[in-house]
Amino acid sequence: MRRLFFAIALVTIFGSVGAGIHAQQPTSVPRSNASVFDSEIYRDLFTTSEMQAVFSDARLISYWLKFEVELAAAQASLGVIPVEAAQAIAKAARPDNIDIAKLRAGTNNVGRAIEPLLVQITAAGDKQVKDFLHWGGTTQDTMDTATVLQIRDGLAIIRRDLRKLVLVLADKATQYRATPMVARTNGQDAVPTTFGMLLASYMAELRRHLDRLDAATERVLVGQYGSAVGTLSSAGTEGLKVRAALMQRLGLREPDLSWNASRDNYAEVVQTLALMHGTMNRIAIDVNLWSRTADNAVNEGEGGASSTMPQKRNPRASEFMGGLAYLAKMRAAGALSMLDQSETRQGAPWISEWSTIPEMFMLTAATLNRANGLFVKLIVRPDVMLEEFNDSKGFVMAEAVMMHIAPKIGREPAYDLIKDAIKTAPLGTSFKEVIQKSPKLLEWVGAAQVDQVLNPRNYLGAAPAMVDAA
Repeated sequence: MRRLFFAIALVTIFGSVGAGIHAQQPTSVPRSNASVFDSEIYRDLFTTSEMQAVFSDARLISYWLKFEVELAAAQASLGVIPVEAAQAIAKAARPDNIDIAKLRAGTNNVGRAIEPLLVQITAAGDKQVKDFLHWGGTTQDTMDTATVLQIRDGLAIIRRDLRKLVLVLADKATQYRATPMVARTNGQDAVPTTFGMLLASYMAELRRHLDRLDAATERVLVGQYGSAVGTLSSAGTEGLKVRAALMQRLGLREPDLSWNASRDNYAEVVQTLALMHGTMNRIAIDVNLWSRTADNAVNEGEGGASSTMPQKRNPRASEFMGGLAYLAKMRAAGALSMLDQSETRQGAPWISEWSTIPEMFMLTAATLNRANGLFVKLIVRPDVMLEEFNDSKGFVMAEAVMMHIAPKIGREPAYDLIKDAIKTAPLGTSFKEVIQKSPKLLEWVGAAQVDQVLNPRNYLGAAPAMVDAA
């Protein structure tokens, strides 16, 4: 029986015996949906429909066609090809003239989709289309420029959602600018901070990513038109003028030099998105920690249910922000492989871009969507945050006491005095009792000032002012 199942699986994957590896699958065989980005079950967790549309086959084909149409129009405007030819190309290079099954079959044979695309455009046109389509261009020109157009669409979505998140965090940080919270270093209680300052640290970091994104956008929105190896040798004497006119029509910057083997701009965009995921993961880790039952200072407004434990509200947004960040790290590593070019062009690293770039954009759209929802609906418990200063029996205020008496006796003597008082106190003694049972320490603190010095609200430093400045 196991052999029978294995045989059926082989036939399903490779087709009937004797069929070629690129033979078209019967229409009755369903797609595997093995990728989470294509899965009918999982895809909404790993991307958004808006970003999926940007990197869909339909959008990609439309941009391939747009390149060919605008190239012909630019050439016609300079007298390189007849105006009638450009008009005929525009009429033939339409999405409804492209058969996706034939395009796939041709791509399987060639390894690139542009040659079989041109075949279909030519078949839909007249002799002028056949004579002047793709004049002076090459496959990489069409594909690279289409990718840049997709990146432009994707970056617009990401910038919009990132800016939205920065503003949401700004509002939250202002709201909790002076809300005391235990700051922890290396997982241990340290001194008081404010919840607003922690939120502002996310905001400031993401704001810097916005600057990085803008800088990377400026560099990546550059089109490609250079003929076979970037020299414009087949484009004729007007090649540079055609390139300038083409980029103007496409709304892209003109390259200072053909960038066939230079993939640094692509890689920079992916790495910039990876930095954003790094910040998202930091946020996710914090929210996950603060929403633990033992902490409970915050909770996600829409927690995930457990299949067996009815009391649970799992932090799904932070969970997925963390998971998406791990997936993004893989794509960030893959982005460095884009640079592994040789001489004028090398196909292998170029092929990796077809997966790395779309997937990184889809992951980023998903994590921004999660983060925006998380902070809009975040449940914050200032009373719990204040109560947590008692978890250490008040010892989290030791530095505050030290700095209160340091001007009177010096910082190091104050440090030693408090440390000795803690050492000699019985186990389980609260910090307030430590002060009260040490005559010398109590004298320097002042019996009437103990509660004031131990109040976290009085040891927030410039935190609220820094939040306002941020």
